[in-house]
Amino acid sequence: MNILIVDSEPTVRAGLIELCERDEELRVIGEVTLGAKAIEAAEELRPDLLLLDAELPDMSGLEVLRAMRTRHQRRTILVTASSEDGASAFAAGALDYLVKPVSPEAFLKSILRARECVKVRRATFRHSMHRRELRASQLGNEACRPLVLIGEREHRLYPLDLQEIDYIESAGNYVKYHLANADYTARESIKRLDAVLAPEGFVRIERSLLLSIRAIAFAEPIGRGMFAFTLRSGVQLQSGSTYRDSILAAWPLRRRASRGKTVRHP
Repeated sequence: MNILIVDSEPTVRAGLIELCERDEELRVIGEVTLGAKAIEAAEELRPDLLLLDAELPDMSGLEVLRAMRTRHQRRTILVTASSEDGASAFAAGALDYLVKPVSPEAFLKSILRARECVKVRRATFRHSMHRRELRASQLGNEACRPLVLIGEREHRLYPLDLQEIDYIESAGNYVKYHLANADYTARESIKRLDAVLAPEGFVRIERSLLLSIRAIAFAEPIGRGMFAFTLRSGVQLQSGSTYRDSILAAWPLRRRASRGKTVRHP
């Protein structure tokens, strides 16, 4: 995994680099000392993982998290002096948090979680590309065009990044695209989007709801084939019992989860 380190203290950066060097599969591709530079570097370098200090000279780590694109938020581990920042880090979209001084054991645990997330993203991407190639071979050049969703907000039209959409909700003859920081509307139907977005990692969990599996922090089975989903944004959604099979097919589960057990998404 390629790692970007964001910290203003040279000794802290050196310590994190030393921890990274213990794993042959980790490679530090950049070091920055300011929050504004971190946002720029994330866009330019596109790291698999960011180690972000909670206190920077120009802004806090949480402010950096909220300013970054969702794809980078979900690849960030907040490094903080207080465990009390953990809940705020998760609410802002972070993958995990580490408390200073960072021990090798805690670092390894976070890296393992991040590595699983990378595997899921890459597997989802490969699956999406395979489905697109299959549609292209079946339908011809029409299927080769890139998939673009357009959302309206304050009388302006915006192209939406599929990876930043948390879930889609039916609203009469329209749908609402819910992202971490904003909502958009479009004259669309859940039924059509269900068919189009299934290869992109979206699963229908209720008659009026399409959920991106990338947005899930964890899920709790609540009986009768239903799940309570908590998203990385903090939003909570509940599935319908008739959608159990489609949910289990979309998730990398080998067997039905027992009642009361939390199923955590990598």
